[in-house]
Amino acid sequence: MSPVATSIVWGIVLIMLAACKNDLDRVAAVEVSDSGPDKVTFNAVYLFTDSGRIQNRLAAGRIEEFMHREDRRTELGDGLELTFFDRAGAPGSVLSARRGTILPDAERMIVRENVVFVNRKGERLETEHLIWSQDSDRVYTDKPVRIARDRDVIHGIGLEANEDFSKYTIRQITGTLYVDDGDTLAADAQAQ
Repeated sequence: MSPVATSIVWGIVLIMLAACKNDLDRVAAVEVSDSGPDKVTFNAVYLFTDSGRIQNRLAAGRIEEFMHREDRRTELGDGLELTFFDRAGAPGSVLSARRGTILPDAERMIVRENVVFVNRKGERLETEHLIWSQDSDRVYTDKPVRIARDRDVIHGIGLEANEDFSKYTIRQITGTLYVDDGDTLAADAQAQ
């Protein structure tokens, strides 16, 4: 190999070595924000159990955990679905929303935007804000609600229910109820 060719080869090798070098100053300059999440998970499914029995299944498009600060919380985004299981382990009521926040210290889950809660009977609650209080096994809101069941549509401002939405109380209620002839309510109305 000629001296010129050898010089060119050595020049190329040196350029390649320089190109592969890590710039430690640039790497050290990358900062992680203290306000950012400690952990981010995408398209995750979590199972919550008690004494080996599945109680709930949570699926979310994005889960951000903020665990090393005073206001510990988990932010749920890109859609979420929470399924409640009965004592026999069968899936029952399903709660879905676009976003949510889990506050572990307060034992609360707050869901927002396009909240839909369907119970085992097929009754469908729609609202924009709902709180699940895990320590008292109830859900509630002070926002407008709409409940559809069979032909009936009930509107109200505020709701309180047990955690699987099988029993509920609506506040400031309005709506349309269809009463069949055989219903005791219809008989009372005809007697008057």
